[in-house]
Amino acid sequence: MARRKPRSRRNRGGVLGWFADHPGVLAVAVVAALLVVGVGVAKVIADRSATSATEDRAAEIGRLLDGATPEDFLAFNAGVQREGSIARTVRDQPDFVNVRATADLSFIRFQPEGWWSGFTERCIVARVRPDGVTVAVPKSACVRVEAPR
Repeated sequence: MARRKPRSRRNRGGVLGWFADHPGVLAVAVVAALLVVGVGVAKVIADRSATSATEDRAAEIGRLLDGATPEDFLAFNAGVQREGSIARTVRDQPDFVNVRATADLSFIRFQPEGWWSGFTERCIVARVRPDGVTVAVPKSACVRVEAPR
């Protein structure tokens, strides 16, 4: 009886054959793909959480600034010295960044924090004008949000 030649693992063709011949590379590729998918899922979840949290915080800031006028922030340093002033209340917020005030506009930045802050950047911007307050949530870090001129 003729002896059959044993099949060599190196004779498989195509990409699947190559991966079959190199199981370590296949394992690394699968782990890398799972990591990429995991980071993508975490980014989506973080973005949704960030959107929800910043919208809630923006509503709180809108209520906090209800009735405020630009004059309340013109002399910000003097305003924070007065007990109960809106300037002090704003400055004491944990996510307060800064105020840029003129006679017709006070531009206030808040940088909210949360578990999602490592994946997404958010800033809450309040514009206090004589005719009212508007609060916006640009999808950007506060250092990138330009104050109006």
